[in-house]
Amino acid sequence: MQDLQVMAFSNLGCLSYICLGMATEKDTCLLSPALLEPAKKYNKTAAQVCLRWGVQRNTVVIPKTIKPERLIENISIFDFELTADEMKAINALNKNERYNDPGNFTEAAFNTFYPIYE
Repeated sequence: MQDLQVMAFSNLGCLSYICLGMATEKDTCLLSPALLEPAKKYNKTAAQVCLRWGVQRNTVVIPKTIKPERLIENISIFDFELTADEMKAINALNKNERYNDPGNFTEAAFNTFYPIYE
């Protein structure tokens, strides 16, 4: 056993790519009932539910923000716990897609290609 810890990169998916016109709202999980329903139930945002899901499945979750209010929101995920059914519904959102693949996005965003594999 290698005893590796998985870390979530770009935990909330493709939000910045929507702003760049390189993804659409259909590409984000944050509009899914699997996140919106628990968000309403726990009085949280869909993003908080998504971050909680990552923490609850023992993934290292490091969300990025430059906004102080979002920093508070991001850390405010430890006062609720998702049920097994909620975890299962969120797990089912997996599409085996990688949104932040530099091989797909950096050329359009930054006019240069950055392969992810050497």
